[in-house]
Amino acid sequence: MSKIFTRLFLINFVMLLITFLLLGWMLKLSQKEIFILWGVAILGSVILILIIERILIIPIIELQKAAHRIVQGDFKNRLNYSRKDELGALAKYLDHLAGDLQSKGREISQDKNELEAILAGMVEGVIVIGKNEKILLMNPPVTEMLDLRSNMVIGKTYWEVLRDVEINASIKEALTQRKSLRKEIRIVGMNESHFVMQISTVLTAPENLSAIVLVFHDITELKRLEKLRSEFVANVSHEFKTPLTTIRGFAETLQDGAIEDKAKAKGFLDIINKHAQRLEQLVNDLLTLSALESRETKLQYQKVNIKSIIDSVVLLCKDQLQNRQQKLELELPTKIPLVLGERIKLEQAFFNLLDNAIKFTPSQGRITIRVTYDHRFVKIEFQDTGIGIESQHLPRIFERFYRVDKGRSRQMGGTGLGLAIVKHIIQLHQGTISVQSEPEKGSTFLILLPQIVS
Repeated sequence: MSKIFTRLFLINFVMLLITFLLLGWMLKLSQKEIFILWGVAILGSVILILIIERILIIPIIELQKAAHRIVQGDFKNRLNYSRKDELGALAKYLDHLAGDLQSKGREISQDKNELEAILAGMVEGVIVIGKNEKILLMNPPVTEMLDLRSNMVIGKTYWEVLRDVEINASIKEALTQRKSLRKEIRIVGMNESHFVMQISTVLTAPENLSAIVLVFHDITELKRLEKLRSEFVANVSHEFKTPLTTIRGFAETLQDGAIEDKAKAKGFLDIINKHAQRLEQLVNDLLTLSALESRETKLQYQKVNIKSIIDSVVLLCKDQLQNRQQKLELELPTKIPLVLGERIKLEQAFFNLLDNAIKFTPSQGRITIRVTYDHRFVKIEFQDTGIGIESQHLPRIFERFYRVDKGRSRQMGGTGLGLAIVKHIIQLHQGTISVQSEPEKGSTFLILLPQIVS
């Protein structure tokens, strides 16, 4: 029995009891008649309350339960009252409210899913921190950017999760001073990383801070390119400085009177000519490398016979091989699959590799050009018995201006760009190049080029 039912029963019973007592006193009824009136009062109260309960109390209890379900987030069950009175109107309002809340809930859930998808798809890392210093939101890229141990961070304080002193100090500054910040962050770990961190404040009023939003832009690659550019400029300057200084020095010597000594003058002019040729070769290699690195470079693709390219390159290097008394061995299958590419550029790449092998292989040494293939690639190896390369140099051997032995490389006329040019040419042909080498045991450069599938 409900509290309302109990209260109505008691109130109704007391009122009827008082009414019948007054009626009995006024009519001067006997004690027996009064007891009968009491019985009638009790029975009447029960009947009246049952009618009231069915008409009023039960619907009110159902409305109460419906309101409780709405508060708990259950919007599916409806009252569907057909009554035309105030309770029926209230029931319709509750059904309408449940429908609106259910619709709003779907919209909020959809907006949340869309926001999570957007944040997950962003390249930038995003963290939202509330004014209570706890993390409200964080997208997946942040975990990798900042090398966090776990992505279960929602509800934790930022200083529990973020271990970088500079980042935490910036967050503290933004929270306490309610101002936006922009800083460049360098994180030293297994791999050094660089980020631009933008902190923006979310204010519900001029002085009321709701949250701060951190956005991390990864500029590691940009920093790496800036470093490479700086090194490239320094290397180019150095490479030009040596021959230019030599040319200028001997030209001034000739101007000071050495031109009168024909024997010396000829020697000086030979040196000037040699360094001028070196400058010309350096400029040509720079122009070639620049053209290869340009995104606008497009190859004139055609079907290319690898054997004919090797024959052409060997012919160009024939005099060098004879002068150094080196033995060249060709291990070529009878039939080599065709590749798709630009013949001139592949000839240049092969020439650079054979030229390097000749320069860094002693007299009487052996150079082998070997071709094999499988169902996907044509494999071209340039193997020599030369001086070899120490292991610490191998990861950087294809970098521009990188030399294992700078003095010896310059003495042999190298510009330091040959292998960089080879790498770019092979990559433009959708191929790969790798090197294996040991000091005093020689080197092997392996090229993989996709074959044309017939």
